[in-house]
Amino acid sequence: LFRLLRVSQLTTDNVRHFVHASFNNYACQNNVIMGNDTELVIRKRLRFHRVNDSSAISNKLWTASKCRFRGTSLNVGLNRQIKASGLNSTSQRHTVYKHLLLNFQGDFDNYQQVVDDRKNLLTPRDGGGHENFHCTLVPLSETSRLAAFYFDGNPQRIFRFRYYELLLPSASSEDDMDDESCCIEMKLYTLNPDLERELRSCSEEPLKWPAMFHSFEIDESDKIKYLPNCEIRWSVDMDPVEHAYALDHDKSKLNKEEQDCIHAVMVHGEAVVDSTIIPGVKIRILDQLSLYEDTFYINDRGLDPESGAFIYGNQRGVPYRLDRVTRLVQNGEEDGQWERQIVDEDLAWTMGESWRSSDDYDAKIEAMGGLSAIMSGKKPTSSK
Repeated sequence: LFRLLRVSQLTTDNVRHFVHASFNNYACQNNVIMGNDTELVIRKRLRFHRVNDSSAISNKLWTASKCRFRGTSLNVGLNRQIKASGLNSTSQRHTVYKHLLLNFQGDFDNYQQVVDDRKNLLTPRDGGGHENFHCTLVPLSETSRLAAFYFDGNPQRIFRFRYYELLLPSASSEDDMDDESCCIEMKLYTLNPDLERELRSCSEEPLKWPAMFHSFEIDESDKIKYLPNCEIRWSVDMDPVEHAYALDHDKSKLNKEEQDCIHAVMVHGEAVVDSTIIPGVKIRILDQLSLYEDTFYINDRGLDPESGAFIYGNQRGVPYRLDRVTRLVQNGEEDGQWERQIVDEDLAWTMGESWRSSDDYDAKIEAMGGLSAIMSGKKPTSSK
């Protein structure tokens, strides 16, 4: 319903009528009770999109809803970015793109979030807490990134590789005043298993990955595999519902940074994909992202498409909050090779064995109550 508000100019009465009718129909089929705060949330959403009371609509909302539920993407709505900032679409797109070039790279880790969880007796999965994981982003070109995610400061435990491709709008769209012209879209790909295996062999030396990727002897088209309907749309716009967590971002850390951030949602709202870990299993993917200069929020959840049961992600809906560990800088030589520049010395241990002693590692894991896999479903003691 919230996505429909983004593609339709609505009056308050139209919203109330549609929400109650649609939600009640959904509730009858799915045994859901409509909450008392639904209309309040809708009204908040209307204020954010500056939707005014008017007599404009009649059938527009219902047409949009039928198309949306058939899977047809509509782009007929409000230009949220332009109304929010006063910038034209080209300026906003440049802002988003520049932010991605500068900040969508390096290492991030949510260790501090996990330690805070354990102090509050929150464990992963059913316990409402988070697993500890690390994200490494390495540029392959200006518009492409290799990403690796691993558990517990151990690069040998990579659980996901991704190839990200930033899509620049065509020159013909520069004067368009729609949502797409103000945003940067990003396509997601998995890697060829043999290529992934080779990259894992240098899991603690990710700066070697670009050369390994480009020299891997296979057709370029076979190195990566497109993930259908998983595109991400980056924007300066913060959705007040889907990005509500960003409102709680520690204000003491912001100042300039409060303005210097971008947010993302899935272009298609959600996607159902094949599990890369469990053959034959389908996963329904939901995701929102926020990228600050030194903080990366990932609200990635995987659900069973039929039962709705959680497969992964935080079950309280609290995003993973990853703090920057390193920033990649070019060495100034003719070859322009990347170097890791430490941003947070306290998190350097998360990059592998060469960055810590075994005693240091044991102490860090102890502060988290144990390895993430072991902690799943296990209640920590208060001493942790």
